[in-house]
Amino acid sequence: MIYRRLQTTSWVVLLLLLSLAVQAQRPSSARRQRRLQAIEADTLTDTRRGPYTVVVTAGGGLSYYSTHLGVPAAIEQTRLSRFGTPSSLRVMWYPDHRLRVGLETGWTTMYSYRGQVAGENTHVYVSAVPILVVFSMPLGWLTGTDRSIARRMAITAGTGLYVNHSRLDYLGTVMTNTNSLGWMAAASYTYPIGRRFRIAGELKWFDAVAVENAAFTAELQLVWRAFSW
Repeated sequence: MIYRRLQTTSWVVLLLLLSLAVQAQRPSSARRQRRLQAIEADTLTDTRRGPYTVVVTAGGGLSYYSTHLGVPAAIEQTRLSRFGTPSSLRVMWYPDHRLRVGLETGWTTMYSYRGQVAGENTHVYVSAVPILVVFSMPLGWLTGTDRSIARRMAITAGTGLYVNHSRLDYLGTVMTNTNSLGWMAAASYTYPIGRRFRIAGELKWFDAVAVENAAFTAELQLVWRAFSW
């Protein structure tokens, strides 16, 4: 009798241990399955691209003519101005990586001066219209994270054509245009004011190399994320 009870008890204990082992094995199998699914997901190549955005920037500010300015010795009582009020328009394509490309144009005052020649008033005014291909890149990569103030900063450089406009008022008006190759470099900081609009401050250097005209500008800009896809 005692032997049968021990035998029955042994079978009950054995069945209980087997049941516990099976229950313990089930979560392990589930975890293994999830791990395999994660590995498979990591090995798949994501072929999706985007988003892409077209961004339009318009701005204006203050310019300073920063190279040597030669005023003819015949002009007396000269009043010289190196300051101007430039404006700019830029259209950029923002792809799904950091390097951006676009076009920029606008109008930039170079310099002007007034005086007298043989008792007659004279006025000279020089400005430039840049037509540039520009490239821009945000500085977020410097900190290793996009959640930083550097993400709002960017550097921009471009090259292209400058149309230099000169106007001389002296016993009539004479206007001439001269084309020159040149370049541009800029640094900006952008602050969001809505889902599609930003405001930005930009410091910029314009250089029309062939005619030796260069100006430093500081602009306040409105940035519009026109559309995305």
